[in-house]
Amino acid sequence: MQTDPDQWNDLIAEWDEIRQGYHLGDTHRTVLECARNLEESVAAAGPDTALWVLGLVLIGPYVVHARPDAAAEARVLKALDSVERALGQTDCAHEEHPCDGMADDGELDDLQEALEMLAHPQEEDRGTREIWTCPRNLAGIARAFSDA
Repeated sequence: MQTDPDQWNDLIAEWDEIRQGYHLGDTHRTVLECARNLEESVAAAGPDTALWVLGLVLIGPYVVHARPDAAAEARVLKALDSVERALGQTDCAHEEHPCDGMADDGELDDLQEALEMLAHPQEEDRGTREIWTCPRNLAGIARAFSDA
């Protein structure tokens, strides 16, 4: 799925509603669509993979904890596992990544802000964007969520 900044704004707002617990749409479908888009982006080495990873980590707890659904949870974990398999062994020169600060519960405080920053690329954010989109960071975030 090719997405422009306005579409990302809508998705990020919808994902935040899910995270906050007041989404009025088909939340289950939204989570599964995000997982599907993530798998497709990883397979195609798509430019939006980081956004899909962060989005799924943000809303994945819905099917894992809020409204447990074994099949949906398996789909979310499968999508995140595809990130780990595809990107986990990538070399990088970064000393640290945002995933290093993830809590044991798989939560990362900056996900919402990172999503908004990645959806609206600006030249001054280049270094921050590079760290957040680093394949090792994405694999670490996916792994931390799956292990939580």
